[in-house]
Amino acid sequence: MKKAAIVVGKPNAGKSTTIRCFKGMVTIETYHIFTLNGKRGYILLSSFEEGKRDIQSTIKKLLNYDLLVFACQGLKLTEVHDALKAASFAFKDVTIKSPSEAPAKALEVLKFLS
Repeated sequence: MKKAAIVVGKPNAGKSTTIRCFKGMVTIETYHIFTLNGKRGYILLSSFEEGKRDIQSTIKKLLNYDLLVFACQGLKLTEVHDALKAASFAFKDVTIKSPSEAPAKALEVLKFLS
């Protein structure tokens, strides 16, 4: 089953910090690619809002991966959910409010993807 974890929070809430913590919990192949339990995954550190990426085309490019980790400020969350559903990914939102929550939220991401 393909899975995607979306770290959701306002600017400076700790989304990137959470994803960096998560990267320390998995085997990193390259800056964006990781492996977990024999599955390959892809990480996008900056949110869709910050990166100004097209959501559908981004997810379409990443269909070869079993696991995805994204950041989202929330403005485009419905569009992200719709694109992931269309691509047959199960997904979970991991909401963060403060950078101090990052280690616990990274563990939540890890548990969902495992």
